[in-house]
Amino acid sequence: MKRPLRRARTFIWGGTRSPLLFSVLVLANVATALAQDVTAVFAPPSGAVAAGSRSSLWLYCFNNSSNYVSRTFEPSLNCTLISQSISLETVLLLNTNSSPIAATIAPGGFVKEEYLLDLPLTSSGQVALDIRNYNQVAILVAPSSSGIPGAKHSPPAPTTSGPELWEYFANHMSFYEPIYFILGTAPAAEFQFSLKYKPLDFKDNWNPFAHFYLGYTQTSFWDIFSKNPSFYDTSYKPSGFFYYPDVFQKDFFQLDLQLGGEHESNGRGGSLERSMNTVYLQPKATFDLPCNLQLALQPRAWFYMYVGDNNPDIADYHGYADLLAALTWLNPNSGEKIQLSNKFTIGDEGSHAGLLFDLRFNLTGVPVLRKFNPSIQVQYFTGYGQTLLQYNQASHALRAGLCLWY
Repeated sequence: MKRPLRRARTFIWGGTRSPLLFSVLVLANVATALAQDVTAVFAPPSGAVAAGSRSSLWLYCFNNSSNYVSRTFEPSLNCTLISQSISLETVLLLNTNSSPIAATIAPGGFVKEEYLLDLPLTSSGQVALDIRNYNQVAILVAPSSSGIPGAKHSPPAPTTSGPELWEYFANHMSFYEPIYFILGTAPAAEFQFSLKYKPLDFKDNWNPFAHFYLGYTQTSFWDIFSKNPSFYDTSYKPSGFFYYPDVFQKDFFQLDLQLGGEHESNGRGGSLERSMNTVYLQPKATFDLPCNLQLALQPRAWFYMYVGDNNPDIADYHGYADLLAALTWLNPNSGEKIQLSNKFTIGDEGSHAGLLFDLRFNLTGVPVLRKFNPSIQVQYFTGYGQTLLQYNQASHALRAGLCLWY
């Protein structure tokens, strides 16, 4: 793992002085953002800025991948200030004495850096700052109180109630399992949503609760094209776990470790209810290979703390372990990324196997998708346990669609 050249402001999904505007910026670009390894977004100032003053703009760089990513901050950025009366070419300057600087961003985290903008005295009202290769930022400019050219005014002090609450949640929330929506074999639609939350904020790595997370994953199957477009089955999986990244790392090899407990049920009630509680251990070994390839092997072993009355034989089909293997290719120049993964499960007597194949790739080279650059996902399943409802039934399915995070 590369070390930053200078101490960077590093967080796990941090906040900003203008939480509402910043969240709108992120959500408006979510499909494009999650399809890339690093998403860079400028946050607007929290309030009005006096004409003729110097204003701070923060650049947030989010790591959407599951790997450590290096990011270099340019010492200056060309931009255009646009209002009803003027269109002015200007420059954003990195607020540092060194040039340039670099930082390493943890998986699911981000770094932020401060850039400075000098506003002209002729600007007032709502203006737009068009930053080359980045997003456009709206700035509210107030008339200069003195009217003296070159006079500097500090922006108003930020409020603390709303931003602090936003930053608390943002610093502790990140993505967990893949997030996707795909269509194909009946039940036609499958989608998954997954987040993890870090409830405690211990800085000492030796404290085990500094690595404690709460997770939630929901996988739904939907008969969207039938005459009665109801949900066929949904798996709800709340969990609590300890996650230790970089337990061991040397050259091309990295070992992560996760252990915890998970509840899984479909919430159907009656004879259709399926449920279980498990305690699991999940190591992950990642190997960096030649030609920008990376191989990840993630076995998970568990034992059952509780099994529902309607699925007492689930171990015969679900077993006590599975294996997820993923081969990923990443072009460091274009950001193009392709991943082929396979998840293998088998019953405790060596029968009732289930195979899940996922192919995911983004389309960076397609001009028509320049503003909307999703990852495409193709999924094929064969064997037992496609859904929790049919854990003891064999089925086959082929689906394709969009993947926003993996």
